Amino acid sequence: MLNSAPTQERMWFIIKVPPYRPIPQIDLYGIDRANQNTETFTDDVKKQNPTLGDQFMKNQIHFAPLIICLLTLLTFNGTIRAKQTVKSQKQPNILFLFTDDQRFDTIHALGNPQIKTPHFDKLVQNGFTFNNTYCMGSWCGAVCLPSRTMVMTGRTLWRIPRRNEKVSAKFRATTLPAVLKRAGYVTYRTGKGGNTFKPANDEFDYNTSIDTRDPFSSKNHTERAMKFLRSHKGDVPFYIHMAFAKPHDPRVAPPEYMKMYDPNQILLPRNFLPQHPFDNGELRIRDEMLAPFPRSPEIMRQHIADYYACITYLDVQIGRILKTLEECGFAGNTIVVFSSDQGLAVGGQHGLMGKQNLYECNKPPLIFTGPGIPHGKSDALVYLHDLYPTFCELAGIVLPGFVEGESLWPIIKGKKAKIRNWIFGAYKDCQRMIRDRRWKLIKYNAEGVKNKQLFDLKNDPDEINNLAHQTKYAEHLDRLEKLLIEARRLAGDPDDFDRTSNGKKPQGQSGGT
Repeated sequence: MLNSAPTQERMWFIIKVPPYRPIPQIDLYGIDRANQNTETFTDDVKKQNPTLGDQFMKNQIHFAPLIICLLTLLTFNGTIRAKQTVKSQKQPNILFLFTDDQRFDTIHALGNPQIKTPHFDKLVQNGFTFNNTYCMGSWCGAVCLPSRTMVMTGRTLWRIPRRNEKVSAKFRATTLPAVLKRAGYVTYRTGKGGNTFKPANDEFDYNTSIDTRDPFSSKNHTERAMKFLRSHKGDVPFYIHMAFAKPHDPRVAPPEYMKMYDPNQILLPRNFLPQHPFDNGELRIRDEMLAPFPRSPEIMRQHIADYYACITYLDVQIGRILKTLEECGFAGNTIVVFSSDQGLAVGGQHGLMGKQNLYECNKPPLIFTGPGIPHGKSDALVYLHDLYPTFCELAGIVLPGFVEGESLWPIIKGKKAKIRNWIFGAYKDCQRMIRDRRWKLIKYNAEGVKNKQLFDLKNDPDEINNLAHQTKYAEHLDRLEKLLIEARRLAGDPDDFDRTSNGKKPQGQSGGT
């Protein structure tokens, strides 16, 4: 119910939102999403809006009636406020901890006995963990750029702006910080400045970027956020977006953390290979050139040790921000969400080092904790861009029709076991992936040289045994290949993935850095 009551200086619009039961209370877009199909790739998305800049104002999105009403009321009150304000005492604060290149298996409490992560462990022990979280993929080598753009827009890979693409004010108004601001949140961001969606970053009330990845960058981001928390009066809810630059390379931490992990004691991943078994279309990109070919166990162990050192130092900073949250009295009304833009294969998984692939090592962690969040876990298939609608639901915002993600709240609260039946992934024009609950297909086209892999993830979670050429699994292969065609169509995949060649020479299998 929407009520208004004039004060001496301004008009507040109050939303009554039940605590931690995020029922949509206010429609900031003029869209009745309740009557829309909420399957992945909704019907309105399938219509393929022609331009990103105009997408927000098309597809039944009409601000005019809302603006007219607001201007009329505010003018009558004697003061016209340029910024829409919504006051609510029960909207939860949201603290989003978003790291860079952190793989899902880099938390002690999630099954990695070699790494020290007591504060991440606490999140797992007190919260709800998603075991199968995916970035949909990338059209460039810097996978973090489209990943972070999808999080900020709630849209899929080919419906987001490319790097340096001009973005209209209408589109900016649909980004996550802009939407949360209109719902009454004060929005704060600190983090990396490069390979992020700058138009969304600019929509935060406060935005500070640090473009260095020195040993202390995680500490610097943390102390900025701590300063914000200590200055916040608590009169309005906050959304804090912490975009850490670690554990992305260079994998350096303060000396005491670099000494914490003895490379000789580090276990190699079960799917370690000296080199990838075939050309995946991206064997000589920057990330892969961080270690020589073929991969040696000794060098891979050192890379993993350095990776763990950065994560343990990051864990300490997470502990500091959580402690400040409690000291400031905000912990009782704050939902903490932890994830990363994607994982990576560092350590020679499948003979690789980077994130320019579609293996399971690219999955990031995803954990929710806070008041009303039950302890538990889910194997549901989810995307990072599902966070946009989840945050909107927590804030009591009706979802606009352009959002392609699905809220994770029904899974967290036990009302649903899943929100989709399959996950689709893509990397540039050379890799495509489809998986369901058990089976996974990856197809490759490296300048006309084609390969495919079929994995039984139930019995082979490390993707070691390729079943694509065994006739007894032909039924699963055929089913997934047909599903992949449909997934590409629904996603608006523009690439000619079945091409014979584009004239470039396939990448070799060996050679120095």
